Amino acid sequence: MRRIVVFCFLLVSILSVTQDFMERVVLNASLYETLDFSQINLTILDAINLTNEKDVVAAYLTLVENKLVWIVLSLKYEYTISTSKARILSKKPIQIKPFTYTVGLREAISLTVMSIGKNVLFGVYRSDSWVVGNNKNMAFVSMKTPAILRIDSSPEVFKQVQQEILKKQQK
Repeated sequence: MRRIVVFCFLLVSILSVTQDFMERVVLNASLYETLDFSQINLTILDAINLTNEKDVVAAYLTLVENKLVWIVLSLKYEYTISTSKARILSKKPIQIKPFTYTVGLREAISLTVMSIGKNVLFGVYRSDSWVVGNNKNMAFVSMKTPAILRIDSSPEVFKQVQQEILKKQQK
């Protein structure tokens, strides 16, 4: 019985991770609009570095049990990291299908900080680029060469992704 419960939990974890990472960010759009940046004592890069993971594919700020936390996803684990205490709260095994890239998420975030500012709230993989941004701007960073492909307004992109989500749900 215990094995069945563990297997079901792992299956749900795997299925929830295979969804588009950008959808997770869009679900936090209202949080990002009302966020007071003084509440965040740990940057996204600090959270990623705290995990010691090499293959980080997504990191974003969210609320868990009414507390601000960073969610950091590698190919093998999902980390929940406290923004106030700078420590790992949980580490769950997950499985994400590996993909190739030359420029990692850390480098993409560093490039974006130079372009849109230091208050980066998310960095995720989406089709062929890293999407890194905050509540105002979002940079699309090449996975092949260290270059920003374009910078868009976050609210506009959030609306587009929300429309995509609604279309999927209607099918």
